[in-house]
Amino acid sequence: MTVDPFDLPILIPDKIAARNNIRKLADGYIRDHPVWPPVSRDEISKYAARVIHQNSLDERFMGFVMVCCGNAVWRPVVETVPFQRRVLLLPQCLKNSGTCQASFDNVGLLCNECGHCLIPGILHEAENLGYVAVVTEGTTITTRLIESGKVDAVIGVGCMEALQKIFVSVNKFAVPGIGIPLLNCGCKDTLIDPEWIREELYHHREDPSVRLLNLNYIRNKTISLFGTEQLQRLFNPDRHETFKIVIDSLLAGGQRIRPFIANLVYEAFCPEPDQSIQNRLMLTIECFHKASLIHDDIEDDDPQRYGRNTIHEQHNIAVAINAGDLMLGEGYRLIAESGLPPEIIVATTRVIANGHRSMALGQGAELLATSAKRILSMPEILELFENKTASAFRVSFLLGGIIGGADAETLDRLERFSHFTGLAYQVMDDLEDYSGNQGDIRLGKPSVLVSMLMEKIPDEQRSTVKQAFNAGNFDEIYRCIEINHIADHCAVLLKEQLFRAKESLAELKNLGLKLALHEFLGKIFDKFL
Repeated sequence: MTVDPFDLPILIPDKIAARNNIRKLADGYIRDHPVWPPVSRDEISKYAARVIHQNSLDERFMGFVMVCCGNAVWRPVVETVPFQRRVLLLPQCLKNSGTCQASFDNVGLLCNECGHCLIPGILHEAENLGYVAVVTEGTTITTRLIESGKVDAVIGVGCMEALQKIFVSVNKFAVPGIGIPLLNCGCKDTLIDPEWIREELYHHREDPSVRLLNLNYIRNKTISLFGTEQLQRLFNPDRHETFKIVIDSLLAGGQRIRPFIANLVYEAFCPEPDQSIQNRLMLTIECFHKASLIHDDIEDDDPQRYGRNTIHEQHNIAVAINAGDLMLGEGYRLIAESGLPPEIIVATTRVIANGHRSMALGQGAELLATSAKRILSMPEILELFENKTASAFRVSFLLGGIIGGADAETLDRLERFSHFTGLAYQVMDDLEDYSGNQGDIRLGKPSVLVSMLMEKIPDEQRSTVKQAFNAGNFDEIYRCIEINHIADHCAVLLKEQLFRAKESLAELKNLGLKLALHEFLGKIFDKFL
């Protein structure tokens, strides 16, 4: 049976022996049926239902059993995290409401160690081990800590309702976590099992096979490459004015998602990465990306990007085309002169060339459809997204994997992941564009919303939409999109792609990369997960 955790009862066994027995049964079930995290709420509920059924437990303990099963799944990862990278979260309701003299700040309770509750003793014990320990109310601070990347594992104490909500953030961002429920509710003078907390606090083991990746660290490392001095050192521009245009373009804006992806995958397979190789890898990816943007801006006659004039507006079209071509040449040169083994250079060059080919085909399909004022069918626009967007993700994932030494099976999974992630990313981009300035539709460019509209409306209405599109009557297009709830249909499509992206990671053997990619999805597609 599948149960929504938000509808679960909050019943917890009164006796410590009963609680410990359920914990033992949950640990035993996961040990006998090994599963690597992260796991969905549905999966956890299935494990819990089996534990209840196989051991004739009271079904009213379903929520508690789910917490124990979730702990059993995550504990092998949590216990490999250094104490200094863990956070202990305690609820404020543990204080003695009648005698507590603590003050509060914007994070939570500032204990003054009056000794009238268990909080100071637990805090001291955790902090002596190296934990970040916080006494807070609700889940907001917890979510901020998880999303900040400042911690690699969470041990949270709270009521069942709070633990269920925290599970959403933990699962979304794939942060290893242990949940310990309060023994009573009421948000005042609550009770805990201190021995259970201590037991979880002290769990620790060394396991070289479990190496977690810090996305914030890798993100900052990626961004640090894109500074004037670093780029001049790698390009050695001398007196060439075109190089100055290239460097200026590389420095101008952008989220650096593609070089970040390549860097992330590379580091997942290289515990001691070669900085020179990393720099070339990241710059190669960004060169191809920025070259495509320069050419796209010319083809789309866009006057601005990143809040400033595009290259062809700053100079002229011929200069911009040439600068983009130089970027492409530099991208291939950086790989060819990297010092990597010949077979790796051949493999990476093949991936880049195929990616370059796909992007050109995708851009060609978009340009031809726009000039002909043709609305693409859903299969056609998804193929366009695959060629224009997913292919760029694929190049980033595969280059990081190939240079890092990933095996063929892993590369295949990364290719599938990049396909679904790329489709989801472009659907999200079209949705954001529609809810913002509605630019792509008003420019008559292919948009998944218009393609979806043509698929969802009856045959007799399609000619009307086509006429409005051809005549540039976009207000009518927007009206049809609204009344047919097309944005909702596109959101469903996006979520389907994210589900398949996660599904493609299910058997990924590199646990650090698996968790990092789940976190990557959580941060990029936050409002859709």
